[in-house]
Amino acid sequence: MKANIIVTQGSYGFGYEWTLKCETKTTMKSFYLGQDVKFCSRVLGMDPADVVNAIGTNRLDTDTGTKKLAKFIVDQLGLTGRRIKTMEAWELCCQ
Repeated sequence: MKANIIVTQGSYGFGYEWTLKCETKTTMKSFYLGQDVKFCSRVLGMDPADVVNAIGTNRLDTDTGTKKLAKFIVDQLGLTGRRIKTMEAWELCCQ
């Protein structure tokens, strides 16, 4: 499975919002994750600094950085191609 994170400016002018895009041979799905800090703490159970340390970069303005973050999230949540086929786009959201 290929995965990437799309990073957008938060709607209130601070923070960033993440969307996880997953692609398999037969399926392509996007999952809105919500605000970066909230997702890290509420879903991953980690501080953002710990996520940065785990993926080895804080550069989410590069393709390499967003792919590392996506792989980390996929691994931490145990997402598989089979599992994402049955999931709704909002199931990972922390808002």
